[in-house]
Amino acid sequence: MRYTIDLDPHQIYSLIGDLFLILFFISIVFLILVRKNIHLKFLNRVHQFFHNNPKKVKMFALIFSVILIGGFFTIQYKIYALDESTTVYVDEKIVIIEIDDYWNVNDTAGYFERYGYTMKDYKEVSDVLDKHMVKASLGVTPYIFVEETRENFALRDDEEMISYLKELDEKGYELAMHGYNHCRNVNYCPKYEEVWYNVFNGKLELEEIFGISFVSYFPPGNYWTTEQYENVKEAGFKVIGNTHVPKAYFDEEVIITNKAYDPIYVYEWYKLNFKHTPYKEWIEEYNEKNLFILQLHCNTFDSQKKLDDLDKFLKYVNEDGAKVMTYKEFYDYIDGKQTLEKGLTGKIVTE
Repeated sequence: MRYTIDLDPHQIYSLIGDLFLILFFISIVFLILVRKNIHLKFLNRVHQFFHNNPKKVKMFALIFSVILIGGFFTIQYKIYALDESTTVYVDEKIVIIEIDDYWNVNDTAGYFERYGYTMKDYKEVSDVLDKHMVKASLGVTPYIFVEETRENFALRDDEEMISYLKELDEKGYELAMHGYNHCRNVNYCPKYEEVWYNVFNGKLELEEIFGISFVSYFPPGNYWTTEQYENVKEAGFKVIGNTHVPKAYFDEEVIITNKAYDPIYVYEWYKLNFKHTPYKEWIEEYNEKNLFILQLHCNTFDSQKKLDDLDKFLKYVNEDGAKVMTYKEFYDYIDGKQTLEKGLTGKIVTE
């Protein structure tokens, strides 16, 4: 039987530190039992050894305690140093807007139109962003999988969507990869988002369609596996956005960003029930940290009130003087402020 354990260096150091701490407390309990002459059967020989060699025992206890305490604080320092060397520091208010799910909507209208995937919905959201002169990173997939027919539909066959995305690219929006076919169904398309062929060739296909380099990647469903993570890095992406990490950090020359704030709090797909939090909550989340990532899905903006909330939020952001960037612009911004020669913080696979 084969077991795979995914650990990053921070987790390894934490485990070792915890081990030192546990051994220290076990030693303390053990010494208390012996000193109090609590006669447990398995301690009889220990009692006798302590009685016959008191100086050796005290010296051993002292050395062992020093080793454990020293080891614990050494590990804590290594954790601190690793965190310091890999953390992406943001000392001013920055907003990244990520909008997901741009794919072939023309050939899939019979399946996805009722869920809000129409050109009208996409354009209504981008119109609000254009009004405030802010740009977003758009999650594009080269294919979209339709479970009803168990088919992949290629983005290259939807000329209207391609034309729309090229127009946004010219305005300064970023086109980013949002998976291969946005499928996580283990029965219909197992590991479609993980395997090297789909990651690499999906990137090449998008770059061929739009004639630009794709720098950023964010996983469909914000779900990661080690295989997918390593293949995305290997494919040459510089930013891996909207992941499970608590804050942005470096993995060699790649920037990994923390999970975005998604205002959708009810996402009942088949009931067509998409509920957003009020924009005042967006502002509360925005005010909590310097790097604020907002994740949106155009199909959930199914009312004028939701569009108005987005409008009010962007107005607030502009008036607050925040810098609104795409993922690519954020990478260039950090590249200019911090050296990208960082330590390895990616996953270690132990088999």
